[in-house]
Amino acid sequence: MIWVAGQIVPDDALKISALDRTFEHGLGLFETFRTWNGHATLLARHLARMRSSAEELRLPLEPAKLPDEDAVSALLRADNREGDAVLRITLSGGLSETEGGTVWMRSMPLPRPLRMVDSGFLAKIKGSGVLAFPSTLELDLTTPLGKHKTLNYWQRRLACDERGEEIVISPDGEIVEGMRTNVFYVVGRTLRTAGLSYPILPGIMRELILERAARLGMAVDEFPFDPMKIIRKGADPDWDESVWSRAEEVFLTNSVRGVVPVASLFARYYCECPGPWTQRIWQDTRDWLERGGIDP
Repeated sequence: MIWVAGQIVPDDALKISALDRTFEHGLGLFETFRTWNGHATLLARHLARMRSSAEELRLPLEPAKLPDEDAVSALLRADNREGDAVLRITLSGGLSETEGGTVWMRSMPLPRPLRMVDSGFLAKIKGSGVLAFPSTLELDLTTPLGKHKTLNYWQRRLACDERGEEIVISPDGEIVEGMRTNVFYVVGRTLRTAGLSYPILPGIMRELILERAARLGMAVDEFPFDPMKIIRKGADPDWDESVWSRAEEVFLTNSVRGVVPVASLFARYYCECPGPWTQRIWQDTRDWLERGGIDP
């Protein structure tokens, strides 16, 4: 079943014109999120991002046609979902820049856990986490599309590595994002992540983690793109000022999986995984999500 235009209908009842720009040029947006203890806690943030992206990319979207929490609940009941589930909202490209966009929502079971390595892995780590590899995908500093959840997703699907998560390194030598995730690392009491001057997705879970970490008393550093690092690296190939190489903990985030600890970043192993700050941040954030976004 799907939700569309305020109704729950069979998925094959959805009709989109063959003239829709989704079919001509792959135009469109999507948002994927999940419920937490039955709450669609992050729905409003995902809808706000879709509205912002539609305006910036000139896709027709009528806000009144977006689903609300009642629509989420109705769809989950219609699909007989027990417990928490994943929701995906899709916006088609429309017939033009001003009309014809179609919005629908479907539900799915929660995904299988990511492949994790544990303490038996070369006896190098205590605990478990994912492996992170350098990506073959180059960060394109000229396109705005990296900042939006567009239907143009082929590059990222092709770059996904089932052994773990591929991590993009920017031209200035910083780690900036994964194929499906934002990347955070801890240095001392500072939580660092790439700032939005990079053409990366402003993840919803990324935004929330920054808020919760600050409430826990961590310093937060959203570092900006630094073209001078490219110049210095070109002048001295041995020059390296990468703060991530001194990271004590690394974790990934997205709206479906939440926080995912990294056991190894580019073959550097973290003896304790998840680290203490990762555990503290995720416990606080998960509790907030499961309370429906309410602080005690």
